[in-house]
Amino acid sequence: MLRIGIDAHVLTGKPQGSRTWLVNIIGRAAARHPEATYVVYSGDPEACARIVSGANIEHQRLPRVPASVRLLAIWPWLVFRDRLDTLLTTYIAPPLVPGSRQVVVVHDILFETHPEFFSWRMRWRNRVLTRLSAKRAKLVLTISDYSRDSIAKVYGIERERIAEVRCGSTPPRASAERSPLADGRPYLLMVGRLEPRKNLGLVLDAFARLPAGAARLIVVGKGDGERPETLDRLTRTPDAVHIAGIDDNGLSDLYGRAAALVFPSRGEGWGIPVLDSLARGTPVIASSLTAIPEAGGSAASYFDPDAPDRVERLAELMRAAIDGRLPFDAGAARAHAARHDWDGPAATFVDLMRRTFPARTPARDLHAPVPHLRG
Repeated sequence: MLRIGIDAHVLTGKPQGSRTWLVNIIGRAAARHPEATYVVYSGDPEACARIVSGANIEHQRLPRVPASVRLLAIWPWLVFRDRLDTLLTTYIAPPLVPGSRQVVVVHDILFETHPEFFSWRMRWRNRVLTRLSAKRAKLVLTISDYSRDSIAKVYGIERERIAEVRCGSTPPRASAERSPLADGRPYLLMVGRLEPRKNLGLVLDAFARLPAGAARLIVVGKGDGERPETLDRLTRTPDAVHIAGIDDNGLSDLYGRAAALVFPSRGEGWGIPVLDSLARGTPVIASSLTAIPEAGGSAASYFDPDAPDRVERLAELMRAAIDGRLPFDAGAARAHAARHDWDGPAATFVDLMRRTFPARTPARDLHAPVPHLRG
């Protein structure tokens, strides 16, 4: 039986796109891939097992050691000890595990194409280690055409070794309770970790152009490198609310009742909030840069966040959304999101694993019992 190791330390970490991708792909892929065992490594196997589980998913503890020790010593030992046929990691792969047995997931290389948004330490670490990991791996996975093109061009990797396993939309959650933030006034919603490339400052500039009291601005996301002065400005903006965290039901309710999602990011490997908003039949005002139009398709309204008139253009789109004048077809939006569920990418992942790493069938594996879920 093929044994696929999964570096899942992000599953119990902060909410981010790589975590969402892994949560939704691994469980679905394992259910479609009964002839393989998915060995999931994390710092907290018990918590991880509550997030993703299945008859052929085996949870193992990843020792809490410095990243350099984990990459250079722990992973080679685990690959040997647990008889892994392949190992899937995100961005940075262990250099002493043969590249022919590695799959590396690289959601984007914005640290290469948009270096101004990253610290010098992160920029140079990823430029060296992610580049090396992608060049050595037998297969590189990414989440969009934009990222695939960027990786192939910047790293000089054949496109045939780069495959797309895209992000999907989360089905709307029914909620009996209406969010207290939805007080009857129209509101604009911004969702995502707050960091400079997400362009919160531009949203505040445009929101200030709206008539006083015309709408509320609800910003959902934890500060993650955003400039302190921008966060302070958000706090001081009349009719603006900042929510650092919210559960899935509450977020689904906010998506469903918003006048529009505002997604002005200057760089994304995909754009999960765009797709989640469209799935609820809610209009989207989005940046036209990088991979974001792949997520929104023809269902979203776009603007260029680098254009000289960007503030005026975004304010105009906001006013149109509040007044119900924004061109939008809710049925087409839901249909677009339905074509981007998580089952399709999971099936693609399984097909790639089967073709790239054919299952071994030595006699000792033919009658092996299905591994139990372990904490």
